[in-house]
Formats: sequence, structure tokens, C-alpha cells
Amino acid sequence: MGFLDKAKQQAQDLKGKVEGKVEDVQAKRKAGEQLERLGRLVYAQRTERPVADTDGEIAGIVEALRALEAEGASVLPETAPAGS
Repeated sequence: MGFLDKAKQQAQDLKGKVEGKVEDVQAKRKAGEQLERLGRLVYAQRTERPVADTDGEIAGIVEALRALEAEGASVLPETAPAGS
């Protein structure tokens, strides 16, 4: 394998890693946006100021978050075990 072949392979490997990181960042951003929407809806609901179809909106957000998790995105931060 020549020098150029090695360089080309390394460039392709790096491209794959960068694309993976970009996808991770995009998934985290989507999860953050969905969690923010969820928080606003729950707050409105708990303060007796619900928006139209709050339950349906919440169900849709939960499904979107589950889909992100199924794709491997981390939706919730890691929590410490109880009692630590």
C-alpha cells in the first residue's frame, strides 16, 4: 500500500469519525429541544394553564424522544446510583 493509499484511507476514517460526531451533536440538540418543549407543556399543565391538546403534544414528544433513544442518542443524563 503506497503512501497516497494510506493517506486516503486515513482521510476516509477521519471523515467517518467526524460524521459520527456531527450526528451525535444533532441528536443531542434534537433531544434538548424536545425536552424543553416537554418541560414547558408540563409546567403549563401543572400551573393550570394548559395549551390545547397538551396530552397529545406530550405523547408526541415522548415518542420522538424514544425514537432518538432507539437510534442511540442519549436523552437523559447519566444519574448517580441512589445513596451516593
